[in-house]
Amino acid sequence: MKSSALVVVTLCALLGSGAWAKDKAKQDVIWPAEAIKWEAGPVAGTKLATLWGDSKKGGPFGMLVKFDPGVMHPLHHHTHALKLVIISGSLIHKAENGTENKLGPGSYLLQAGGNKHISGCAAGAECQFFMTSNAKFDFINDEKK
Repeated sequence: MKSSALVVVTLCALLGSGAWAKDKAKQDVIWPAEAIKWEAGPVAGTKLATLWGDSKKGGPFGMLVKFDPGVMHPLHHHTHALKLVIISGSLIHKAENGTENKLGPGSYLLQAGGNKHISGCAAGAECQFFMTSNAKFDFINDEKK
């Protein structure tokens, strides 16, 4: 678990928005893993823990995300680009008409805004990843009905 915490701290430094460079924090922010508060995500089988910003309002944000084991989300897209680094489990990502990719711990994914894809978590273990964006998060279902 210590390596996961180190990954998150490193990710925050590497993937944070330009706003971080302007940040004049007066004190450290320390959240042991057991103190992080998880909330239900916008799609069944997901949980979110916001680290900074507000993904619902827009502007830069960073969060931890968990997908339940085996959960798969239908064809969808996001308006804005998302940057992800996988912490645990195997995230599955398949672009529309593309090849399926299984991304394990330490893997990076830049999900370009507007690109339709299917995503989820391989069976057997929950997936956890760090996600950041400079704009509002959305989930637009493109599944044909």
